[in-house]
Amino acid sequence: MVARPHNVKTMKAMCSNLSKRWAVRLAALGMWACALLAVACDGSQGGDFNNAGGKPYELVVSVPQEAWVGEVGDTLRAVLLEPIPMFNQVEPLFDISRITPDALKDVILRHRNLLIVNISPDVKEATATAQYDVYARPQIIVTLSAPDNRSMVHYLSENRAELQQLFEITERNRAVANDLKYGEKGISKEIADQFGIRMNIPRGFTIRGCSEDFLWIGNDVRIATQGLVIYSYPFTGEQDFTLEELIRHRNEFVKRIPGPSDGSYMATEDYITPTVVYPKINGRQWAEMHGFWFVQNDFMGGPFVTYATFDPVQRRVLCVDCFVYSPKEPKRNLLRQLQHTVWSVEFTDEAK
Repeated sequence: MVARPHNVKTMKAMCSNLSKRWAVRLAALGMWACALLAVACDGSQGGDFNNAGGKPYELVVSVPQEAWVGEVGDTLRAVLLEPIPMFNQVEPLFDISRITPDALKDVILRHRNLLIVNISPDVKEATATAQYDVYARPQIIVTLSAPDNRSMVHYLSENRAELQQLFEITERNRAVANDLKYGEKGISKEIADQFGIRMNIPRGFTIRGCSEDFLWIGNDVRIATQGLVIYSYPFTGEQDFTLEELIRHRNEFVKRIPGPSDGSYMATEDYITPTVVYPKINGRQWAEMHGFWFVQNDFMGGPFVTYATFDPVQRRVLCVDCFVYSPKEPKRNLLRQLQHTVWSVEFTDEAK
């Protein structure tokens, strides 16, 4: 059930086209963010700056009742509650709590993520503004304004991806900063010594397995398990970043992760073929593969995301594999926490 392999020329074209598409998307997001930052705030409005309330990916949405029960509310829910792709259970991009404008006060104002919808005939055209750390830290307050419901629906529809990415990037930056400050320094040193990269690991993780080209880090959270696997192999050509080769190499390495029963081990599910995109992360080109893993000869599974990049100094492919096992609890925040670690990766050889 794996897609047919691409040849090198096809891969070159595919990577080039994908890179251009991502560049256009990022540029669009950048312009939208610039518009938002026109009213950015550094906390000078006199807040007490207690720690912000709320959980990661949780939004408080302030919107009038008549708008919430109509097309504006339908559009907001469609944007913010969009299901995450490649999850074996339906989970939304964000958790939302809706309030009316008169409830936007006191402790609510200290929530980490606020989305305020303002519909008024006094507004000339649909706009968006963002403020940071106004009443607490870390905090973002996004205000969407429009003269009428129709304009608001149109604005939300046109800027759907940008609004999603704004909150996603905000949460990611918080996680990266938190890992830098409070993460497992000992594991980061082990990663630097073994793979020649700087990488921040969240608190609570421990090393579960290690060999020359493989490092498995894990964390048990209640009845869930998070896994982070770093591995590398020699670069042979651009075909290394085709879906087929990424799957093949992943299976070679994750087979080293044992299952709960004798003779069981992790593998990549091929019943639903993984997908791959080619984003730039901190200026470096990566392959990002989403799919499902399972345990051969046992009954376990869940979603995974693999990141792979070319290291020209050592002529190798470096991979960071993120997977979660959580059969009864939500997986989104657990997997996102792992994915965010990739944004901290720096190659020490290139930094010299």
